[in-house]
Amino acid sequence: MRGPVVVTLRSEASPWGISTSVVLHALLAATLALMPLPKLPKRLEEERVSVGILTPQQFEASTRPPPAPARPSAPEAPAPSPPPSAPRSQSPTAPAMVRPTDMLSGKTLADPRSRQARADLATFASDERMVQLCNLEAMDQIRRWRADFQPERVVAYATAEEKVRGTTIAADGAAFRSRKNWYNLKFKCQLAQDGESVIGFEFLVGDPVAREKWDELGLPAVH
Repeated sequence: MRGPVVVTLRSEASPWGISTSVVLHALLAATLALMPLPKLPKRLEEERVSVGILTPQQFEASTRPPPAPARPSAPEAPAPSPPPSAPRSQSPTAPAMVRPTDMLSGKTLADPRSRQARADLATFASDERMVQLCNLEAMDQIRRWRADFQPERVVAYATAEEKVRGTTIAADGAAFRSRKNWYNLKFKCQLAQDGESVIGFEFLVGDPVAREKWDELGLPAVH
């Protein structure tokens, strides 16, 4: 029976191996000696910081954003000037009424030659009598106002009806005949409370009435 086999490893250093190792280490050491050393980082200088203590109001003011610059105000537009007013057309001034101070019809009726006229007036109704009294006043006043007029008849309603209000009669469309011609006439007559006499009168004589209108207006050419 065979016994166990014991293997013994022997380590024998080769003289060439040792020499080679020594040479390699020497070369490595020389190489490391010739390599430049890495530069050390410069030491940072310590920065000095000044520290101040702020109050809450100062801190809020320092952190508040700066105010926006004010915009330049736009120049105010000048107020528009009012349009020039159109020139007013001056209306022609109406002719003034003639206002006599003396009433004449009473004197005319008191004359003895007016006996028939007084008798005729007594037969008229109240309004018609007042109108006839005003017609007589108109003829007397026109005759005194202008001597070239010789009124012989008055129609109070030639172009418009006369207006009787109490004891006041307004005749804007009257006409009177003088020297065979008819003329436009306007008058206002105020009578006494009893309607028997004229106490106020004013009138305005107009243009001649066109002859072709006489028949249309009922204005006779002769009495």
